[in-house]
Amino acid sequence: MASCPCRRGGARETMLCMALKPLSAQELAETPTLFASFMGYMGTSYKTLGQLRDIYRQRSKALRAAGDPDDDLRVDRFIADMEGRRWRSDLVMRIGEFDGTVLVVDGIHRAIAYLTCIEQGIGADRLPALHVDC
Repeated sequence: MASCPCRRGGARETMLCMALKPLSAQELAETPTLFASFMGYMGTSYKTLGQLRDIYRQRSKALRAAGDPDDDLRVDRFIADMEGRRWRSDLVMRIGEFDGTVLVVDGIHRAIAYLTCIEQGIGADRLPALHVDC
């Protein structure tokens, strides 16, 4: 993101610039989300997509569908669809600005699935295109 031509130092400008260029898996992992708590992990600060992926990796093994009222386990279905090339649309994440902080507010579970696929060695060329909707 440092090479981003519209980077002016503010989070909003950086995120808006990100909407104009493809995101690498590393940039995606470092993107902050609206979630501070996730899958029973109680936090006090916003978590990045990479942090949520790590929480998902740890907690999804112990969680059963009956104990998953937020349907966080849908990440597994998203992964299977992406791996099997059944995901037919681009991966769209929505961002919002809250008290001057730009956060991903929608598409978080899809992004966790995408990062997991990358981590498993599936190339970005086989995965849905990433888009940010402002």
